[in-house]
Amino acid sequence: MIKAIAKTITIVSLAFIVIVSVILILNYIRLQSVSPESNKVVEHLIIKLSENSEDEQLKTQIRSLDLITRKAFFSTHTQLKAGALLLLSGVIIFLLSFKIFHSFSLKNNDHSKEIKTDYWLTKSKERFWIFFISGLFVCSAFLLMFLSGSAYTDFKTLAEISNHTQKNQEIKKDSSIKIATTDTIQPLIEDTIKETAALPLPDENAISSNWPNFRGPNGLGISYHKNIPTDWDGKSGKNILWKIALPLHGYNSPVIWGDYLFVTGANANKREVYCINRHSGKLLWAKAADNIPGSPAAAPKVTEDTGLAASSVATDGKQVYAIFGNGDIICFDFKGTRIWAKNLGVPNNHYGHSSSLILYSQRLIVQYDHNKARNIIGLDTKDGEVRWNTTRPGKISWSSPSMIKKGSSYQVVVNNEPFVAAYNPENGKELWKIECLSGEIGPSPAYANGIIFAVNEYAKLAAIQLENSPKILWENNDFLSEVASPVAMGEYLIVPTSSGEVACYNTKDGTIFWQHEFDIGFYSSPIIADGKIYLINRDGVMHIMKLDKIFNLISEPKLGEKTDCTPAFAKERIYIRGQNNLYCIK
Repeated sequence: MIKAIAKTITIVSLAFIVIVSVILILNYIRLQSVSPESNKVVEHLIIKLSENSEDEQLKTQIRSLDLITRKAFFSTHTQLKAGALLLLSGVIIFLLSFKIFHSFSLKNNDHSKEIKTDYWLTKSKERFWIFFISGLFVCSAFLLMFLSGSAYTDFKTLAEISNHTQKNQEIKKDSSIKIATTDTIQPLIEDTIKETAALPLPDENAISSNWPNFRGPNGLGISYHKNIPTDWDGKSGKNILWKIALPLHGYNSPVIWGDYLFVTGANANKREVYCINRHSGKLLWAKAADNIPGSPAAAPKVTEDTGLAASSVATDGKQVYAIFGNGDIICFDFKGTRIWAKNLGVPNNHYGHSSSLILYSQRLIVQYDHNKARNIIGLDTKDGEVRWNTTRPGKISWSSPSMIKKGSSYQVVVNNEPFVAAYNPENGKELWKIECLSGEIGPSPAYANGIIFAVNEYAKLAAIQLENSPKILWENNDFLSEVASPVAMGEYLIVPTSSGEVACYNTKDGTIFWQHEFDIGFYSSPIIADGKIYLINRDGVMHIMKLDKIFNLISEPKLGEKTDCTPAFAKERIYIRGQNNLYCIK
């Protein structure tokens, strides 16, 4: 019995040794292909830099490409080390099991039977070649591992090896250019790391004082600014600080951080991100989302009322992130320098992708729904790498995620048929889900006083009490949103409809404080600001109402053009994207 087990282990461990050896040899070959000194692209860019030493964008490209190459290199190097440990373990197990098997074979008295039946042990020539070839694989693997370890031990060695690329080049010597050359690799990496580390994460005060994503801070439709305008006229120019036409159309809403305002535009041929000085209306830069690996040659088919730029951008105060209807997602800094870009796969979406982005710490949260799969993805803001990807049950949704704070931690909440669900934004783990929705979900969740509100037309309005085990607090089906998202603050929940009705609910029990019917319906989401409700209809008429238990219409200023976008708010300012123009209202 022991002999049979030892024989089996010997054969299996021998096969394991051969397989691991082959993998290590192949990995070593791959290591040579990703070696930093063999990066021809970087070498070519360095030559171009020698011709124009002041090109900051080129320097940034060199830094980024060099860092990516080194990450791939050292990742492969780590795999080699791990493989060597596995190989060593396999060799030890093989030797021990073979010794046990051999010792039992010698003790066996029935030699004639053994000779006839145990071919693996007794056929010495075959056994010799098996051991010889296996040993050759093992020795080769260990030799290559030794060579790879001794050749690339630190950044200084790497720099010395790659120094040949600079021998025939005379580059203007200043501090920034030195960082970009291959003979100063260590300062390059250190500076890149310092630049990334120097980007402070925005705190809650910074987030609440800006408008960092769709529907403002945490995507909840609440503005914390005061002295918001209530009277303007787009046609006459009354209280219009500036108005500009944007190069490309889009249904995404303005996003603000500091002095900068961001929107996007797209058509079937191109996609662009725009940065505007929010005080003057000057277009600071327009950057194309192009040359992205994996981006489809032809744009997917989308409906006219969705388009290819329906998703609003998100910003953390240092970088801005945008996603388009073809699956392209891209990051720029505030100077317009591209940081990273990738394609998430073309959305299989019969209307078009419209979910907006939201941020948590160093994670860019993407609700990425297809007809075949529903995902929520956490990308690293530094490089766009996927840090987690959670597949959600249910059907496709066009809503956007909201970020809520429960105690000292945050939850990202999303709607899709039939669930309202919450996920940990740090790792994508599902925290809870409740079945309460149906249909094609467009509205995003609202939140106030520990209660989440989810709604959809032809379904119902549900209030979910967040406790240790979340539960339905109350339900109602009198007034239901189709596109516009509800908003909640304190005891008030505001629900607009696409037919022009607006209802104010009591958040605690679902009773209706008031309801009012306007002539034109709403796609734009309501915003609560300075004790008022701001709700603009599809014709561009803003209905400003007092946040109260009794309906109180304050004013109805007109933009002068149609809009389906949600306004952005800043101190004493409102920014509205119309069908043709972007407005700043004072």
